[in-house]
Amino acid sequence: MSTLTADAPRSAARGAQSTEALVTRLFTRISEVSSIPDVALTVVRLANDPTSETEDLLSAIRQDAALAMRIMRTVNSSYYGLPRQVADLKRAITLLGFKEIRNLVLSVYIADLFRKTCGHGKYTRRGLWDHLVGVGTVAKLIARTCGKVPPQEAYLAGLLHDFGLILIDQYLHRPFCRVVDALDRETPIREVERKILGFDHTVLGEFVAARWQLPEPLTAAIRYHHDSDRYDGPHGAVVHVVELANIFCHRKGRTPLGVRNTDLPSPRIFAGLELQEEQVARLWEQVDETLEAADSMAIV
Repeated sequence: MSTLTADAPRSAARGAQSTEALVTRLFTRISEVSSIPDVALTVVRLANDPTSETEDLLSAIRQDAALAMRIMRTVNSSYYGLPRQVADLKRAITLLGFKEIRNLVLSVYIADLFRKTCGHGKYTRRGLWDHLVGVGTVAKLIARTCGKVPPQEAYLAGLLHDFGLILIDQYLHRPFCRVVDALDRETPIREVERKILGFDHTVLGEFVAARWQLPEPLTAAIRYHHDSDRYDGPHGAVVHVVELANIFCHRKGRTPLGVRNTDLPSPRIFAGLELQEEQVARLWEQVDETLEAADSMAIV
């Protein structure tokens, strides 16, 4: 065997390690530059702590007057359909509950990221935002039907599932534009990303979410929402819910980057959620109405 041939496997291994090291450094830099505001992290922590009280959450939100105002505006939007206007933040917390307020705060943060991005080709930031809120809202609908995931947790996982796409647009905008240009209806987004970037949005999203210490069900949904069959951890139900919601939204034309290119759902998704055929048909019929309601969640 020649020296060149003998060294080839070692060279390939070194190349793979080098690529992995470069990607890790890139991900680390992005996670350090793009950080959740302290107020949002505090709200997430308080909402997940059963010993927290309303005054604790109220005190945290009041540290950011602009955030408080945007929460009140959204609470009084048609999305929630409250019978009368709510004029007091404490009342809003009492009416909606800690988890819903947490979801609102993270929605505001995600919406802020879009103010730093612009459209390209088929992609628009409004289109991606509508996709995120749509998947979150449809995930909540599916969770209520199957009863395996708390609906508010399903919404948040759906809202965050394509978080990696936002980060790529923000911090790798030129390569992101190349990804958008290369998209077609036959090739999944992740295949195009891997070819151009060397990684895909699910891997980046999971890495940053874990660095921010977001709950494990969220990081699992971010990582496996395109291939829940590969996930074997304890949060399979929320991963299945988000993948199904994502597919439903794609099939209805509410796509993240302007191209419909997802496969039909795997039968294992329905089996994992114990959804019967008639339940799936009824869910599909409700998707349009659900997405229409989601349109009033106009934070962007």
